[in-house]
Amino acid sequence: MPVYHCCVPECTSSTRKLQDLDKHPHMKDVTFYSLPKKSDQRRRSQWIRLIRREKSWVPNKYTRICSCHFEPGSNTPTLFPYNNFKKSSYTRKTSNSIQMPDDISDEEDTSTESNSDIPLHHYEEDNIPYVAEEYEINTSHGRSEGVKHVKKVECITNPPFLDHVYAAGTSPGSTDVNVQDTAVQTDMTMNDINIMSDQIHQLQAKLDDKTTLLRECFIETVTKNDENVKLYTGLPSLAMLLGVFNILAAKCSALKYWSGPPSAQEKYYQRNRHGKPGPSRKLSFYQEFILSLVRLRLGLFEFCIADLFGVSKSRVSQIFITWITFMSNTFGNFLRWPSRRQVKKYMPLSFRKQYPNTRAIIDCTEFFLQRPRSPTAQAATYSTYKSKNTAKCLLAISPAGNFTFVSKLYGGNVSDRFITEDSGFLNFVEEGDDIMADRGFTIRDLLTDKKATLNIPPFTRKCPWGKKKRLNVNEIKQTRKIAKLRIHVERAIQRLKLFRLIGNVIPWSLKPVINQMIKVSAFLCNLMPTLVRK
Repeated sequence: MPVYHCCVPECTSSTRKLQDLDKHPHMKDVTFYSLPKKSDQRRRSQWIRLIRREKSWVPNKYTRICSCHFEPGSNTPTLFPYNNFKKSSYTRKTSNSIQMPDDISDEEDTSTESNSDIPLHHYEEDNIPYVAEEYEINTSHGRSEGVKHVKKVECITNPPFLDHVYAAGTSPGSTDVNVQDTAVQTDMTMNDINIMSDQIHQLQAKLDDKTTLLRECFIETVTKNDENVKLYTGLPSLAMLLGVFNILAAKCSALKYWSGPPSAQEKYYQRNRHGKPGPSRKLSFYQEFILSLVRLRLGLFEFCIADLFGVSKSRVSQIFITWITFMSNTFGNFLRWPSRRQVKKYMPLSFRKQYPNTRAIIDCTEFFLQRPRSPTAQAATYSTYKSKNTAKCLLAISPAGNFTFVSKLYGGNVSDRFITEDSGFLNFVEEGDDIMADRGFTIRDLLTDKKATLNIPPFTRKCPWGKKKRLNVNEIKQTRKIAKLRIHVERAIQRLKLFRLIGNVIPWSLKPVINQMIKVSAFLCNLMPTLVRK
């Protein structure tokens, strides 16, 4: 038995699906019909026109159309994808007969009564009535012979369909249509219309300005929710972002872009509180603030930031250096050494039980630098431990995990002892403090002078029975206890290096502001949730 498919475009009905109604339940009670025969050319042409296949398509004896395209009780398909399987509520009803004027005498009407059986036909596809042929009528009222007239056909042209009764102002059964003009009333005034018109012009101008539109869309994406703020800027929430900006907004009114050492000198307009000369800023203070945080957090290239904000690469560099220096001067003082009372108040339980006098956990970390051209700079920054050019600094955190001390940067070949002694860290150590560190910090004598204690894992000793080194049982337990608590400084450093601009290879062009970037990043880390909770 042949398999028939529906010939209507976009219809997937076929007789094969009738065999598997569980998989195709919509095919239940669907039948297939062949097109009218060629002998009924008018009806066949009508079906082909309604199916709307390409002009070159020619149906054959296997062509079928499914019953999904027929209305109940109809023998003509009217439901198709192009009309959303709905039949139009309005059908065009006109007459192609020639209407005669109303002043024709009754005698003329009487003379043509014999022609009252004029056959009327309707096209099946659109229900349009038409007169089959014309009849010659001889008149005796002075009209010339041979003139063809057609009797006025009553009620051939149906009244137009009205969607609602109130459209005509009459009842549904009434044929008298009384149409009157009515004024449209609205609560809007001309002032409201003018305001809306201005808003439309502003929106159109904004759409035409692709650069501004891209910038505003990116700012909106960054500040969309707390999760986006954390991903793009490193701050935990939008409220925290706005709070940090409000602190800076009060001081950035006279902010000037960094353009070299001479730009640091105070200008005349700054001394006299006049407006800054020259062209106005293309970005607002808030947009420049977001630009700096996004570059610090994601480490994007300058050309990428320039395209997102619609400014030049040099302007991006000036904005970033200016704002990083500004934020470092503002927030650098917030990285304070806490008092002993404050440390004990927020000390986690794990420290209280084992090392209750711990004041700080210290460690040195290295940041990768782009290889400088100068051989002297290469030698000063080369790290034998990392086998790369690095910059090194000393970091200290409280037992709760907050940064309390950030030293300036040193070359990668400098020892941990030298940095601890030269950075000024020992000036904060008080009598009775416990400082926790790694084995590499050989600073016990320096802390002894301050009457402080150094907690580091014990060193291994040479075995008396061989060449290897070992630890006894108590030393192994002590090593595990210290390592379990000292690991929090490594977690803090990891959180710091999530700011990709300092976590990846730092460009040599940013060398003058590396210290500022690290201080700002440490301050932003302190705004995050507490690192050590137990």
